[in-house]
Amino acid sequence: MVIEALSEDSGWSGLDEVDQKIIAILNKNARTPSKEIASELRNSGVDVSDRTIRKRIERLEKSGIIKGYKAVLSGVSVSDGFEALFLRLKIARSLSTQVDAIREFARTFPDYLFVATLDGDWNMMIVMRVDSEVRNPSSRLLEKFSDQISDYRVSNIQMRDVNRLNMSLVLLS
Repeated sequence: MVIEALSEDSGWSGLDEVDQKIIAILNKNARTPSKEIASELRNSGVDVSDRTIRKRIERLEKSGIIKGYKAVLSGVSVSDGFEALFLRLKIARSLSTQVDAIREFARTFPDYLFVATLDGDWNMMIVMRVDSEVRNPSSRLLEKFSDQISDYRVSNIQMRDVNRLNMSLVLLS
């Protein structure tokens, strides 16, 4: 199991080093007992009790930093394959409005990972997990915004061992 956490307004900036270490441990295995977490932290030089760990986890849950826990199945329908969709948008006065509309639509896909705005030849990059059970999300996006897109490229990419905590912190900045 892994933690399903993180939203932009959830207060990540207020986390101290102990909270960050607790989240990192839970992100590896959400079933790690508080006693084991405390032991691991003590081994790294942080003097905490398992009661303190339980209270901190409870506070992180109540504050919305930890939104919940979910099972991640291996070998069933989970894929480590992703696709990056690069978009070049047609020149318009409201380029930022176009980018915002595409970003919001992409965020509705269950396998959406992130959207990046780019300088150079491409305006945007959207990365989504590829799942053979779901109709190609890139084609849905291209169909919906075809009148605003002048060119696109789809590249398959492999991403393994993504540190979800670090990725979440990157996405919040």
